[in-house]
Amino acid sequence: MSKDSWASTELVQAIEARLAIIEGLLPALETELLDLQSKGYQTSTKTNSFDLVTEADLHSEKKIMAAIGQYFPEDGICSEESQTQTLPLATSDSFIWVIDPIDGTVNYANKLHHWGISVGILYNGTPVGGIVSAPALKLQYRAVIGKGATKNGSPIQVNPNKELSQGVVTTGFPYDRAHRAEPLSRALANMLKVAGGVRRLGAAAVDFCMVADGSLIAYYEMQLKPWDMAAGLIIAKEAGAQITDFNNQAVDPFKSHGVVVANPEIHRKLLPLTAPMLEAIAAY
Repeated sequence: MSKDSWASTELVQAIEARLAIIEGLLPALETELLDLQSKGYQTSTKTNSFDLVTEADLHSEKKIMAAIGQYFPEDGICSEESQTQTLPLATSDSFIWVIDPIDGTVNYANKLHHWGISVGILYNGTPVGGIVSAPALKLQYRAVIGKGATKNGSPIQVNPNKELSQGVVTTGFPYDRAHRAEPLSRALANMLKVAGGVRRLGAAAVDFCMVADGSLIAYYEMQLKPWDMAAGLIIAKEAGAQITDFNNQAVDPFKSHGVVVANPEIHRKLLPLTAPMLEAIAAY
């Protein structure tokens, strides 16, 4: 389907109505999560000792899912903490909400500021709208397909620089990184040789958005989940990013094993440097 078809008035209105619900609840939710972060909360683990969930994650998810259920009960939901099963719905003619109630939980649990609330909307399996709020950084990103992306209400575009040495590349590491350390390290070494800087910030959704607003020149990472990507994909794309997996194929939030995000010229130069990531994906 063409971009013009995606951006039909009826579809855009439906996306806007859904994002408005999230925008309405965010001010109170942001305040609650900031208060919880400063005062303390219960923390537990999921897949291993690095994979955390806090009572704040569960509180955020509950509030977001309740609002969706109240206003759009016919929509599907895929959310990190509840692990709602929506894969059969992901390619259907319907809206799917893909939610990370706190993206960057490890940062949140350690009282760092780089975390966010990520809410993406898919239609026919394709990201069409999204909001990422990073309240500790006082940043809110938003996009609707065909309508561009914004940061705190102002339009944004990717960094226009053409050389990796002119900007900062960010990446991330999977929770089972010990099994994949060697190829991950080789990919990182490739970046260290050419990039103006390399960072590991720890919140995928926010990383997508910081490529979108030009703060970062590129982002690559493996083993992301749908809730890590759904909102960030549409925000970065609408800001002019080229986004593929490590095989230079289109990214499917439910199936792809990695992402490379940058302006088209940087993407062309960065992609070969990420080749060890394919080995990291295969390793265990």
